[in-house]
Amino acid sequence: MIIADIGNSFAHIFKEGEVYNLKIEDFLKEYKEKRVYFISVNKKFNFNNENWINLEPFIKPKNVYEGMGVDRKALILSVKDAIVIDAGSAITIDMVKDSKFTGGTILPGIWKLKECYAQISPALKIDDIKNISLNKLPTSDTNSAISYGIIAPIVALVKKINKENLPIICTGGDGEILANYLNAKYKKDLIFKSLLNIVRRLNVNNSPA
Repeated sequence: MIIADIGNSFAHIFKEGEVYNLKIEDFLKEYKEKRVYFISVNKKFNFNNENWINLEPFIKPKNVYEGMGVDRKALILSVKDAIVIDAGSAITIDMVKDSKFTGGTILPGIWKLKECYAQISPALKIDDIKNISLNKLPTSDTNSAISYGIIAPIVALVKKINKENLPIICTGGDGEILANYLNAKYKKDLIFKSLLNIVRRLNVNNSPA
């Protein structure tokens, strides 16, 4: 079974239990003749293909607003009571209680914020986000100061909104970074587990009696 989460630059592919990324153009060529179940937030490409099944019509969590990204909706369906953080190019933070969406927000991603610093001044360009303590302001170097400036506000926001002490689940490329500061679980393939459940239900419902 092949499942694809199609973003603006890459298609994230789940195949035989493994996940890997392809540029959109390469994905369109390589999987043109194959059965693919997919979701997409990409508006630039036409993904109409008789071999492909768009899962978006089957992703209907409770209480979500019109226009919410299908990737967020799929993640919301994956939990019952939790705060789900998807840390990619953007960071989405969604609260789910009793399997219902109860609010969320969107922030610039960690590496997007890092790029903003570099645009302010070459002196603020850093290669990596440093592992730092949030208990005190950094005193040692610029990298630590910038890392603190990026991580601390995100962590503070999550702690502020989590008044009911819900479990926190992080996913996405930078999800592991945030999980370390939030005492959260990191589930790299969370969205694919959610999509896989949807595909299985779809196949059962459409199977011959």
